[in-house]
Amino acid sequence: MKKQKKIQRDSAKANHSVLIRILILMGLFGVLFFIPMFGRLFYLQIVQHEELESKAIDQQTYDRSVVANRGTIYDSKGNTLAMSATAYDVQLSPLEILECQEAYQEQVEKAQAAETAEEREKLMPSYPEPTNESIAQTLSQLLGLDQESILQRLSKTNSMYEIIAKQVDEDVADQISAYASENGLSRGIYLNATAKRYYPYSTLAAQIVGWVNYNDGNRGAYGLEAMYDDMLAGQTGRVVTAKDGHGKQMLYRYEDYYDATDGYDLTLTLDATIQYYCERVLAEGIEKYEVQDGGFVIAMEPKTGRILAWANSPTYDLNDPRTVIDSQLQAELTAIAADTTLTDEERSAAQTDVLFKQWSNKALNETYEPGSTFKTTVLAAALEEGVVNENSTFYCPGYAIVADRHIWCSDHKGHKDQTLAKAVANSCNPAFIEIGQALGAETFYDYLEAFGFKDKTGIDLQGEPTPNDNLIWPREEFTSPIGLTSLATASFGQRFKITPLQLITAASAVINGGHLMRPYVMESITDADGNVIQHTEPTEVRQVVSESTSERCRTILEGVVDGGTGKQAYVAGYRIGGKTGSSETDEDDHTIVSFLGFAPANDPQVVVLIAYDNPTPTGPNSNYTSGGHYISGGNMAAPMAGELLADILDYMGVEKQYTDAEKAAMDMTVPNVTGLTLSEATARLAESNLEVRTVGSGDTVTDQIPAQGVAIPGGSQVILYMGSEKPTDKVAVPDLSGMSREQAQAALTNVGLYLKSTGDTTSESVRAESQSIAAGTEVEMGMVVEVHFVGTTATGGAGSGT
Repeated sequence: MKKQKKIQRDSAKANHSVLIRILILMGLFGVLFFIPMFGRLFYLQIVQHEELESKAIDQQTYDRSVVANRGTIYDSKGNTLAMSATAYDVQLSPLEILECQEAYQEQVEKAQAAETAEEREKLMPSYPEPTNESIAQTLSQLLGLDQESILQRLSKTNSMYEIIAKQVDEDVADQISAYASENGLSRGIYLNATAKRYYPYSTLAAQIVGWVNYNDGNRGAYGLEAMYDDMLAGQTGRVVTAKDGHGKQMLYRYEDYYDATDGYDLTLTLDATIQYYCERVLAEGIEKYEVQDGGFVIAMEPKTGRILAWANSPTYDLNDPRTVIDSQLQAELTAIAADTTLTDEERSAAQTDVLFKQWSNKALNETYEPGSTFKTTVLAAALEEGVVNENSTFYCPGYAIVADRHIWCSDHKGHKDQTLAKAVANSCNPAFIEIGQALGAETFYDYLEAFGFKDKTGIDLQGEPTPNDNLIWPREEFTSPIGLTSLATASFGQRFKITPLQLITAASAVINGGHLMRPYVMESITDADGNVIQHTEPTEVRQVVSESTSERCRTILEGVVDGGTGKQAYVAGYRIGGKTGSSETDEDDHTIVSFLGFAPANDPQVVVLIAYDNPTPTGPNSNYTSGGHYISGGNMAAPMAGELLADILDYMGVEKQYTDAEKAAMDMTVPNVTGLTLSEATARLAESNLEVRTVGSGDTVTDQIPAQGVAIPGGSQVILYMGSEKPTDKVAVPDLSGMSREQAQAALTNVGLYLKSTGDTTSESVRAESQSIAAGTEVEMGMVVEVHFVGTTATGGAGSGT
């Protein structure tokens, strides 16, 4: 009995021990099992919380952006330069398209199972089967896309969101919508409204306005579109709705809508009309002078720094910025495509470089040696410091010797003795070297800084380079004993580089009373209600020279146009001042010809800087183009600038003021003198500054040439027929090309025609470049032929810096 009890106790004890071991093992294995699970939960709940939450939200909701309308860009007169309009992104939902196709097949099978033909016809779909091939073919035709790429998108049958085209115009979107509706694909092809940027004037002010890159979230890529992107873009809104497990929107589950805020509008200082004038004269000169590397024109209001117009070449269409339209750049692209030595990567980079060339603002992003146009600031500095005055004289033997180096003048024969005004009008390099030496290196450098050549102008545009010692010498080098040559060449605008914008800004200070103004193109920013958010006021950086010095400069620079190297910029009725320039470059036979002009000279309302980069010479070391144009600022840029200034002043309503000599040479309207006696007719014609030549010996005038109402130059002869019959035969216009003014006058007079001179109307040595009526054309006697004359000498100079 006792033994049995002991056995029971030992058994219970063993069981208890086993139980303890089991519990311990269970606890141990339980802990070992749950540690990884807890670790995994920690990782999911804590470490991956944000990522998984984002995925969950994305799976459960459909989030669509509501694009804000980008602000409009206007010119100073309210003309629209850039605007946004509704466009559409084309979205395919291959998953839903597959469902539509399956539904089509089910409907066909149901129709085929019908018992009667009538029922079958009634049940058959009313449109053809929407196969992937037919869908791809139709969309490729409407969108101009590759059919195979659309098929690849359609093959992604698990996807509901395949964007195949962006910013499709409304007319194309309407055709796509009609196709989808008529072919059972309204659920499968979607048109998502967005905004597209339009530029009504196409290429006008392209580098200033800039463009929007829709591949980068409709952000501004260049120009003002980029500079003021935050202001123009507005704030995107959102529409958030629930999605089911298949990714379909559950429109009635919930929907949150967050309004988009439209962007602000931008009003510029640019005037579209003046901009057109600038672009036209730039294009005309590039074609006329066979210019290889484009050019630029800036028109500025000198008293405020407001940019009135800014033209660049090459240019591009803002509506299609990635297409090259310039012939020179197209030739570059052709050469790149034909270059078999390039890798695909190198070819792509080279093609991109070509695009950057057309997008670049040549007069802002690039620097150049300004040449003699820079002499305007040297003149102002010298007059302000009193080292020269209007009584100063200079002797030019055709060269100057500086540090044992011969530096030639534009006229290698020399200008001999000349006054300050004459030296400026002649653009005489030796005279300006002497002026620079009179200023001294330290003072000269002070004025480099004072006129802003060592700083950015601060204009509200992208890409203005920072002046550095590689562009303009550091002061220590310039003012050292070894800097004598640098001072000499700097005096006529060579061997240093600035931007065209820096030059016209400094020149404005020379002529506006001495005030260096900060240039700007943004006039104001307004909201949708017309409230002004921001407005730019003219900002004076510093006073550089005095009002009296500025007035003296204006007078002297007017002489450049009145008989000097810029005489081809002369326009009757307007007082124009300016300075010619022919800038050297690092390349042989590569010259940048330019003209800096302002008007009216006594009270400047506008200043322009026009330049043509690299007119094509006939050969190495040639100074002429194949068209016979002498390569210089005076012969090329000055006449175009005169034309431009006249157009701008006419547009601005500036009244012409003629001198007595100009009045005498003005076109006069021929009065009717038939029936009058010779003495009466002579007196009547004399009142209109017209002379008389008679044919016949009658007592009264029986006919006349020209007829009443024709405008001919003052001083011309009117032919009076005294009883004799006026000839009715037509006459052939003679070929006047290459003739002097006197020869052209005689040739036209001999056949009863009249000459109206344009172009260089003051030089003695000129030649006829073109005529308004082609040689050989049969016309009635008494017609006026307009002939454009150009100088045959090196107006504007053949040497450095003229």
